[in-house]
Amino acid sequence: MTDAPTAFIDHAFRRRILCAVGALMLLMLLAACSSGGQDPAEVTSLPEGNPRSGGELFIVSIDGAPPCSNCHSLESGQEEGASLAGYGALASSRVDGMSARGYSYQSIVQPAAFVVPGFSNLMYNQYGRKLSSQQIADLIAYLLTL
Repeated sequence: MTDAPTAFIDHAFRRRILCAVGALMLLMLLAACSSGGQDPAEVTSLPEGNPRSGGELFIVSIDGAPPCSNCHSLESGQEEGASLAGYGALASSRVDGMSARGYSYQSIVQPAAFVVPGFSNLMYNQYGRKLSSQQIADLIAYLLTL
């Protein structure tokens, strides 16, 4: 026969442990689903970008990757991809807590991380493998001039 006070203590202890585990799981879920962001760590290791070179890269295919200009327009209007008109001013406010450079980097190498409202995730997702860090830095430098 179980002693009643001991059974109560065991039950209360288990209940506290379950509540603590549940609260921890909820916090982890909320952190994973938060809309805020930080700059990807790789952004800080990028070389300085050249906007002129980035403008040239914007319209050419590199190593089989489609040029950005296939889907993105530099003028306002609905394209297959989001218009890049005014991109430099908008990039820093797309994702809370993320700089324009960080957002641009993430958009190039992980395009599904944030999809502009009104668009689908159709962007080519291999630019991070096809482009060198210098080419990515050049594209970012160019985009931030728009």
